Formats: sequence, structure tokens, C-alpha cells
Amino acid sequence: MLTCKQATFYSAIKSFQKLPFVRRIQLKMHLMMCENCHEFDHQSKIIDKTLVDIHQNETLQSEEKLSEANISNIKKAVNQQLK
Repeated sequence: MLTCKQATFYSAIKSFQKLPFVRRIQLKMHLMMCENCHEFDHQSKIIDKTLVDIHQNETLQSEEKLSEANISNIKKAVNQQLK
């Protein structure tokens, strides 16, 4: 049986590396019996998902930005049209 300290450790790292089969079973058993560790595991999943979403959103935003050269070209074209 895992201690709460071990259970929270495995809950935290399981999104970064695959746990061995025995550890996964031990963790599942502990989470079924320990409400606090179950809640920690749930919150850890939410945090991980949020971080992934933020990273994907930042990646999309950086891809949508114009380069400085493109911005300069657009400014030149607009200024020429205004003359």
C-alpha cells in the first residue's frame, strides 16, 4: 500500500512518464480509499490540462503574428495608397 506522500508523488509524475503496472494499480487503489489524494490527483489533472491549453494557445498566437518585415511592408503599402 502506498503512503499519501508516495501517492501524490506518483500522481504528479504520471502525466510526464508512464508508471510501471504495479505502481499504477497501487495508485488506483490508494486513490479509491483516500479522498484527499483523490482530490489532489483530480486537481493535478486540471492543472496539467490547463498548462497544455495555455502552451497551445501561445503557440497559435505566435504563429498568427506578423513578422516585422511584413508589418513594414504593410505600412509602406498603406502610406503609398494615402499619397
